[in-house]
Amino acid sequence: MFDARYLRHAFLLFQLVLGAALLWGSVHTVIHLGPSDPHALVIGSVEALAAAAFLVPRTMRAGAGVLLLVVALAFVIHALRGEWRPDLLVYAAGILLVAVHGDARTPGGPATRPA
Repeated sequence: MFDARYLRHAFLLFQLVLGAALLWGSVHTVIHLGPSDPHALVIGSVEALAAAAFLVPRTMRAGAGVLLLVVALAFVIHALRGEWRPDLLVYAAGILLVAVHGDARTPGGPATRPA
């Protein structure tokens, strides 16, 4: 029905796109809000470092853990301001998915374990 190779490639694409989107968003936050908002500067910088770690196989899980904390914090901050951010929930779900399954580039990653 499907070839595990394609699943591995699709999962890797998902992981890389998610990591790149989170990295871009955090850099965007630092550039545009950081100069006037020290909290955004700190949170955006931590998120950028975590997103970069998320993209590296050896540090992916540590990066994912920090990203989950930052995304949860951002969700709470926005909620307290009355801003509904379902995109943050989507990011959190994707981060958790990758963290649970492991990096697609390492042995034992997605599509290599028995179902």
